[in-house]
Amino acid sequence: MIAGARFLMMSRTALAIVAAAVVAVVAVSGIVLVHPRGKPLGESPRLDLPSSPMSKAEALEFLQGEFTIIKDVKSLPSPVLKAFTEIGGSRPVMANPSQKFEVGDVIFDASVPQKRLLFAGVSGDRCFVHYEQGGRGHSHLLALFQLTPGASMKPVWKGYCGPAKDVQGLRSGIESDRCRQ
Repeated sequence: MIAGARFLMMSRTALAIVAAAVVAVVAVSGIVLVHPRGKPLGESPRLDLPSSPMSKAEALEFLQGEFTIIKDVKSLPSPVLKAFTEIGGSRPVMANPSQKFEVGDVIFDASVPQKRLLFAGVSGDRCFVHYEQGGRGHSHLLALFQLTPGASMKPVWKGYCGPAKDVQGLRSGIESDRCRQ
């Protein structure tokens, strides 16, 4: 009987040690999951939009014509890329279409962007960027830029719009009021 009690005590001690080890592993894993794996991304510059909103007709006119489609963030015109690059840094704050991004508001890796490019387009002095934004409310956005001489740009419109698969889808979204400033 005493031998059985001793065995039971040893089993409880072993069980407590195993349980403590499991708790420690889970705790460490949890810390690793929320700890940034790389240097956290900085904020991108704020887009200063015109004080008066763009009309539906103006937005449709902006998207008229043929656009060269862009599916790589680093291929955006340099002043537009700068608008989607961390302040004081060189990393884009937007992932490419097939890359990982933080879709929700729980950040597991602060070095992963919260925006992801759907597609962009350039036509002469006009550029648009259609992207998704993670966070509390996952959304799809469209930003329109006027490219200006001297390698600069002027943001002209930004609104919720999406998701679209092509330029015609963006035009349809504006016409049907699925795109709004």
